[in-house]
This record gives sequence, structure tokens and C-alpha cells, in this order.
Amino acid sequence: MEINRIAAASLELLVSMCLFSAGEMLQPQRIIDCNTAGILPRASYQSECRIYPNGDTATPGCGMMLGITAGITNRLNIGLSYGGDGIIGRKSPVFNPHIGALIKYRIVEESYFVPALAFGYDHQGFGGIDGEYNGYVFKSQGFFLVVSKNYLLFTKVQIGLHGGIDYSLEEYEKIKWPNGYAGVDMGINEELAIAVEYNLALNQRDPGKDSTKYANPFDGFLNAGVRWSFTTSLYMEFDVKDLLQNKVNHGNALLGWDRELKLVYLQHF
Repeated sequence: MEINRIAAASLELLVSMCLFSAGEMLQPQRIIDCNTAGILPRASYQSECRIYPNGDTATPGCGMMLGITAGITNRLNIGLSYGGDGIIGRKSPVFNPHIGALIKYRIVEESYFVPALAFGYDHQGFGGIDGEYNGYVFKSQGFFLVVSKNYLLFTKVQIGLHGGIDYSLEEYEKIKWPNGYAGVDMGINEELAIAVEYNLALNQRDPGKDSTKYANPFDGFLNAGVRWSFTTSLYMEFDVKDLLQNKVNHGNALLGWDRELKLVYLQHF
């Protein structure tokens, strides 16, 4: 019995040394596309530039999106974004159907045992313009509720776990069911980090199937990316979207996985 107690105590000590809560760490605002519970501190802002393939795969060139998010308080962020397809290319650009908007409020702060909890509204889709329904290839999240928890592994490796539900207002008159997502980000060292997210895509309809049915959660979108921080205020991110190649357009043609480049700058007022 004494040996068992010593072994249990040793195991508990080892786990405590290897993995402990990191509630004071600054979380990323998004896993890749999906929101986290991370919030910019008051009197700070984050500007972002995305370069991505056109939503119309038959049209050469690339789209570009610019966005800015500001920390109004230590719990409240607001943001705007805008861009269009074909901005980089030879043909005339097609601009986004509407301005993207974000408002996010952090209800519960992260602590040792409790994850951070945030809710908000995000009206910015990604992956280019889908002209069939005046929206985006990957729909905006709309209303969302998300939890995030950070940990440190061996006091060096930062790991963030995220999960949430959302309800998009794109095609809301046809699709009534909410969506879900989960993801993880991990800092390899002070410069490099990786992120993976899985979007269940419950609010996506497959045009090749019965239009009265919702998408299969096992046919969701798997995204992965790597971040390279040049300084504490500037990082570049390379993302690969829909690795499982489940997204089809309204003509029932497979879009295939795509590659995107993101540049983010964070600064205080």
C-alpha cells in the first residue's frame, strides 16, 4: 500500500510538472478560420491581410482581404474586413458581396480550472466568393459561442484547445440547424506554431444529394496551418483548407483543397 501511494504521488507530481494551466497567455483570435475565445486587450488592434484562391476556380488570379480588429475593453472586440476575388491577376476584380463585421465578448475569463468563454457575431466568410448564393465558399460563422483553454507542456510548449457552436445567417432561410467546430493550436518554439481545426459543416448542403438533408458531420472541412512569428507583433501564416476535399460547388464539382497566406500585425494604440 505504501508503495502504491508513493507511485501515485510521483505520477501526480510528474503530470503537474509536465502540464499546467496557462490562463494568462494571449490566445490567437482564430484557430484558422473559426473564432477562439481569445480577446485583444484594451487599446490594441490587429490588422490582417489574406491572400487566397478565387472562389471561381475557373478564373485565374487570387483574392485579397484586409481586416482590422480593435480591443475596445479587455472583454470586447470589434472588427471590419473587406476585399474581393481577382485583385491579384489579369481580369477585373469582383469585390465581396458585403462588408465583413465581427463583434466578440468574453463572458468568462480563463483560470486554472475554468476555460475562457466568449460569444459574438462574425459576418466574414472565407475561401473566395460563391456567386451562386451571394456569399462565400466557406460560410461566415454568424452567431457563435466558443470555449478555449490553454496549457503549457514541460513549461515550454503552449497548447490551446478550442470548441464551439455557430449559426450562420447565410442561406438561413433554407438551413435551420446550427454548426459545430473544434481545433487545437500548439507553439513549437518562440517563433513557430501549428494549428488544426475541424468544421463539422452542418450548415453546408451538398448540391449532389437530397436538398432536404443536412451535410454529414464526417464530411466536414479539415484545415491546418503553420505560423511563423517574426516579432511579438508580426507573424505570417500559411494555411491549407479542406484537406479531406469534401467541399463541392453548386454545380456539384469538387473544389479540392486550397492554400492561403495570411499576414497579421498586432499593436497597441
